[in-house]
Amino acid sequence: MKSGEPAGRRWVYRGGRDTLIWRLSFTRNGLLVGQKRCPEGRRSLFFAIEERSGRVVLDDYLLLLPDGSRPAGEGWFTGIETVSGNLAYLHAYQENSPEHLGLWALAPETGRVVWSHANMVYCGVLREGLLVYIPSVFAGFPERRYLIVDPLTGDVLRRPEAGSLELNALREGVIAEERRQEIVLPEFASKGSPQHEALQGSGIAEPERCECIAAGSFAAAVSHDHDPHSGGWRSVIRIWLDRRLLHEDVISEKSPRLLLNSFLLHGRGLYYLKEESELVAVDIRI
Repeated sequence: MKSGEPAGRRWVYRGGRDTLIWRLSFTRNGLLVGQKRCPEGRRSLFFAIEERSGRVVLDDYLLLLPDGSRPAGEGWFTGIETVSGNLAYLHAYQENSPEHLGLWALAPETGRVVWSHANMVYCGVLREGLLVYIPSVFAGFPERRYLIVDPLTGDVLRRPEAGSLELNALREGVIAEERRQEIVLPEFASKGSPQHEALQGSGIAEPERCECIAAGSFAAAVSHDHDPHSGGWRSVIRIWLDRRLLHEDVISEKSPRLLLNSFLLHGRGLYYLKEESELVAVDIRI
């Protein structure tokens, strides 16, 4: 293979029976950290994979309460908040609420919890640290006490005043996850867009029905077709370089619902979900 040419499919991670791969994040030391949900067993589990090699360094990780006595969030109500440096940050939920609660800093390559705060709620990543708050109740009214904490240690760096102009400025300074992690997400190829033109040039008759990522001479798209006889959806991913088809795969067949946002671009890897339980990495050099 010549330098600069695509390497094709790199690796496949199979989540196992009764799994839905839910969310992906990328650390600075080259690990992909993911969450998979097991609806039948009501378990939320985490995994970590070396991006380049596909070696699984952590799998079926169950988040525990800080004292280790039992699973956090009943083993089900947990998720990934973000990543910073080489750490991934996990959360649970407030009781009977969609609001998050708790923050665990996990070293994915070892499965070790570096620090945790069970009553801390994540807000966002700032240049100086993590913006979080501690929920409380005063005179029957809910309150929030904001903090900026060190991502590596969880130590409090300073305490912005609630309701202050500074706090509003800090919130506006939170960096979007896609930009922080250098992730490109798909968009529908609306008419007149660069994505629409890229897919037309690659021979797609109805680009507006496709989700697409286009960057220079590279394009990837997922087309969705509804089968009126089965009532299901068939989705196919295609990847091109210089309008030459490099990779094609059926990622869902007779799905009862439309599976959107099933692929992304990170670095030189195109990652997509197949039947929601498999994660496929395709090596892209652009």
